[in-house]
Amino acid sequence: MQCTFGDFMPGTDNDPDPTRTFGEYLGQFRSNAHGALSVLYGAGFAFSGSALAKVEGDVFELMEAGAIWNAFAAWNKFMDGLPWPSKVFTTPNGTVATPSRKAAILKLPRGYDTTRLFKSEVRTRIQAHEQALKLRGMELGLSSPDIVGIRIPDPMPPEFAPFLDPLPNLGEQARLILEKTHEKLEGTLEGRSFLFAIAVKRTTRSDRLYQPLFEANVLKYLIEEVLRGAAFRFHVHMGSFEGADVEGHYNAASLVSLMRGGEPTKAVTSTYLAERPVECAQTILNDLPLFPL
Repeated sequence: MQCTFGDFMPGTDNDPDPTRTFGEYLGQFRSNAHGALSVLYGAGFAFSGSALAKVEGDVFELMEAGAIWNAFAAWNKFMDGLPWPSKVFTTPNGTVATPSRKAAILKLPRGYDTTRLFKSEVRTRIQAHEQALKLRGMELGLSSPDIVGIRIPDPMPPEFAPFLDPLPNLGEQARLILEKTHEKLEGTLEGRSFLFAIAVKRTTRSDRLYQPLFEANVLKYLIEEVLRGAAFRFHVHMGSFEGADVEGHYNAASLVSLMRGGEPTKAVTSTYLAERPVECAQTILNDLPLFPL
C-alpha cells in the first residue's frame, strides 16, 4: 500500500489523475506487490491467485472508503460556511450549508458487532429485542456492512474532529485511521445516527448475492423499527456485474416497507457499478442533501 498509494489518496484532489479506474490502480498495486516479493524472496516467489484476489478486494474497499472520507471532508467544511474546497468533487444539487448537517463514514471490519457503536441505552434496546427472540429459539442475525454513513452530532464532540480533514494518502497511518476510527466512536451514537450503509464487492459471485440483501433488510428493520430512527439507505457497490443478474436480484422489496403498507420500497436502495473511486464517492456525496440531518 505504502509504495503504491503513499503519496496520494486515489480519486481525490491530491491524486495526479483522479479519473483513473479501480482496475488501473489495482494494476499498479499488483505490479508493485510482485516486484517487492521478487526483491525480498527471489524471482520465483509469487502470490497465489486466491491470496492476491483477497488482498485486491481489501484494497478496492480501502480506495472507495478513502475517496468517500475525503469527499465528506469537503462537505463538512462547506457545512461550516467555508467555500467548497474540492476541485475533484462537486457540490451536490440542493445542498444547504449548515453546521448541523455534517456527516462521516466508518469503515467496519468483517464480523464487527455494529451495535457497539451505539450508546448504552440504545444498545440495551437492541439487546432486549434480541433476548425476546432468543427466548423463542430465534435471532435477528445481525451483520456488519463494509461502510456506514453517520450523522456528526451538533455540537460536535472532539472525537469527531478527524472527519473534518481529508486523508492525505493510503499509507500506513492513513490506513489505520480508516480502519480504526470506529473504535474511538464506540458507545457514542444515537439510534438516529445511521444514514446509510454500503456493501462493497470487487467481484460478483451468484451464491453470495443474498448477503447484501439480507444485511439491507436486517439493518432497515433495526434502524427504522427497533430504534425508531430515520429512513435508512442501503447501497451495493460492485466492481463487476458479470456472472450474475445483479440488478435483477436487488429489485427485491424491503420487508419493512411491505409490513408498513402503502408504497413499497427496495431493500437495496441502489446498485452501482463501481468503476472509479472518484465517481463512487460523488454518488454517495450526492445523496447527502436527501437526509434531513
